[in-house]
This record gives sequence, C-alpha cells and structure tokens, in this order.
Amino acid sequence: MLRKPLLAALAAVSLLAPRAAHAELPTLERTIQLARARALTVAEAVGELGVAGAQMKGARVSAIGNPYSDIQVDQGLSSGQQLQVLSYTYLPIDIAGQRGARIEEAEKLIEWRKLGVVDARAIATGEAISAYGAFVIGSERISGATAGEALAREEAKYFTGRFEAKDTTLYEKAVADAEVVRWAQQRAEAELAMATARARLSLVTGAQNKDDVPKGIPVAPPALRGSWDDAFVARVVDRSPIVSRALAERTYWDASIERYKTERIPPISLELIGGRGAAGEARVGGGVVLTFPVTRRYQGEIARAEHGRTHVERHLPLYRNMVEARVRAARDAVQTVMRALSELDKSGITALETAVSASQEAYKAGKIELTRVILARRDLALARSRRLDLLDAAWRAYADLSIFAGDLP
Repeated sequence: MLRKPLLAALAAVSLLAPRAAHAELPTLERTIQLARARALTVAEAVGELGVAGAQMKGARVSAIGNPYSDIQVDQGLSSGQQLQVLSYTYLPIDIAGQRGARIEEAEKLIEWRKLGVVDARAIATGEAISAYGAFVIGSERISGATAGEALAREEAKYFTGRFEAKDTTLYEKAVADAEVVRWAQQRAEAELAMATARARLSLVTGAQNKDDVPKGIPVAPPALRGSWDDAFVARVVDRSPIVSRALAERTYWDASIERYKTERIPPISLELIGGRGAAGEARVGGGVVLTFPVTRRYQGEIARAEHGRTHVERHLPLYRNMVEARVRAARDAVQTVMRALSELDKSGITALETAVSASQEAYKAGKIELTRVILARRDLALARSRRLDLLDAAWRAYADLSIFAGDLP
C-alpha cells in the first residue's frame, strides 16, 4: 500500500525534473591523457627540460675563445723620438677538454630533466586517477542521497496526510520528517565532496564542467594488470620514476664535478704582436699567455656539485624504502578491498535489502513499528555508504600504484 505509490511518485519526479546540459565525464584513459598533457606539474617539468636543452647550446660553443687585442700607443718625451704603436692580439684555446666536459654535463642534465617529465606525468596520472575515482564515487553518493531524500519526502507527505486525518501518531510523523532532514544533510555533504572532486579533476586535466557521469562508467577501479607479487613489486621499485630521476640527478652531479675539475685548467692564449717601434721600424712577434690555477680553482662550484651528489645518495635508500612501503600498502589495500566488496555484494547488501523489504511488509501488516522500518533502511544506506568508502580507498590505492608504476598498474 505504501511502497507502490511512493515508487510511482519517485519515477514521476525523475522524469519531470529538468536536466541541465553539462559536459560528460570522459573515460579514465582519456582523463589520464589530458592530465599527462595539461597538468601543472607536467608543464613545469617540460619547462625545466627546455631550459636544460638551452644549456646544451652554450656547452657546444667552440673550444676557441673570442680573440681580443691590447693596443698600446706611446710617445717619447725627448725630442726626435717617434710615436710607437704595438698591438698584442690573444686567442684563447681550451686544451684540457673543457668543451667535451661541458657537453657531457649538459647531456646528463637533459637526461635528468627528461626523467623529471616522466616522474611528473606519473604524478599527474595518479592525481587524475584519484580525482576521477572521487568524482565517480561522489556521483554515486549524490544519486543515493537524492533518491533517499525524495523517498523520505514522499513518505513524510504521506504521514502528514495520515496525521491530519488522525490516522497516525505525532511520533510517526516526526520520525518521517526527521528522515527528510537526515537525507538532505547527506545529499549536501555528498555535493560538497563532489565539488572538491570536480575542482581536483579540472585542475589536473585543464578541462571544466565535468558534471555528468555517463551510464556504464564502472564505480570500481580497473583490475590490476600484473601479478603484483613480491618479485613484481621489487621491479616496480627499481624502475619507479622517482628512483630513476634520483639516479639521473646523481649522474648529473658527477658530470658537473668532472666539468669543473676540467675547467680548473685555464685555456692558453696564443699571442700575436705587431706594430711600429720607436725608430719607425715594423715589429712582429708572438708568444703564449699562461694562467696558473693557484688561488681560484672553482672550489665553490665543485663543493656545490659534491653536496648535490651527497644529498641524492642519502635520499636514494629513503626513496626506495618509501616506494616499496607505499606500493606494498597500495597493493594490499586494493586486494583487501576487492575481497571485501566481493563478499559484501554477494551476501551483505542482498541480506540488508531483504531485511528492508521484510520490515516494510511487517509494518503494513501492523506487526512492527515504523522505527523498525527506518532502522532497516538506515542499515542498508550505511552499508551502501561503507561500500562506497571501500571503493574510494581502492581508487586512492590504485592511484598510488600508478604513480610508482608510471602508468595504469
């Protein structure tokens, strides 16, 4: 008697409600593509790579420096002495392989920055997956809360009519009214969470107005592709973008140290002398200028590079431990959630749905009070909400795996 009119009213509300035109949520794969191309972290990493590429242009300049001249003109103070003009032209030449060392350093910097782009794209992938999952879960929460609120409002209207007809008690009417408030609060909380997820998704993909989740979008994250056993985890740790980037950074600092050690040997300058002597005669000559690296030997630059290398070496084992711990935790979380969801979907939700139906029938027959029906509905709603909590945790763990795997795990 109660259930059929309510379902019919809900169907009518759903059909008559106007739908705003919004951009639909793209697929997970498309979302990841957008994030890897448009995320702010990726843009910054690409910019750093461009700067590193520009440094290569400076490294490839000739080993022969710019020639420069020292022109001297003097006039004797005694009478009869002629004007003397001499020009000393110098041509610096690197003789210790400085150009090769600069190129090697620039190449290592470019390799480091390239792996920085890979790492940034992995981070963007993880953030996109996490935001995508939160958005899908948020849509499910809003749908459930909206349906629950609509049902509660119809039920409250029904009990209001019965109360006015003196066919029920004030207590039952108040309980029905309280259910409306509870569902409205849940819907508001779901909409707030949805707004946060929408902002995260827009930020990482650079796209706006992702308001609608198309039908058929799975609520659960994709199944893991690999075995993700301990051996697989060890390979993921070794190949993770953050570890690879740190190794490339250490290689760069090694090359930087070698570059400045090479630069300690100054270039020699070939000297060409030409001009006119005091007696008016033509004078030519040559020589070489040597600089002795005694006091200035690029001590600061070498110390900075050594400190950078030491910093990376200290952090490498920490990075490895962090990656391994997070990968193992995320793997275990995904597997645990999937097992729990399988059990919950197989028996838990079904049992609670049966309890709700049975309580409604018992209430119609006058065997139980309305509160028993509402408690059964709350238990079902709580179980569905907890199921979404588990799925949300699975999405976050799946995102963690993608960060360290560099792609969909």
